[in-house]
Amino acid sequence: MNRKQDLEIREDSEEYKIQPSSDLGSGKGKDKKEEFLSELIDKLNELFNTDELTDGDMLSWAMANASKIRENETVMEQIRNNSAEQAMLGDFPVAFDNAVMESDAAFSNQTMQIMSDPEKAKKAMKILFEIVANGLERAAG
Repeated sequence: MNRKQDLEIREDSEEYKIQPSSDLGSGKGKDKKEEFLSELIDKLNELFNTDELTDGDMLSWAMANASKIRENETVMEQIRNNSAEQAMLGDFPVAFDNAVMESDAAFSNQTMQIMSDPEKAKKAMKILFEIVANGLERAAG
């Protein structure tokens, strides 16, 4: 026996209410990672002329260069075993300069490969779609 039933959602029912997408205005405190990222973006805004840069641009620049610096095992050992002031007197300044130059060269290389090869561009587009659709760009930061 098939029966039809009209479903009615009342305005005062839970199903009717739209759930918030964030904790904004909920009274919950920021977690340490969110707080750190917020402070980092504030510092980057002070550092750069941001007229043509988004928060994402600045954060990507910082994370790419930090990743390059992390590749330097000597610098990482100095960071692990010294205060910030002492580590800054070691190899960190040279690693910073190298990271900025190497990151720029790496991004330029990738850009040229993608822009000159439509098949690579399609594959890159799919990869970036997956990252964005799954929210991984936020997790990587």
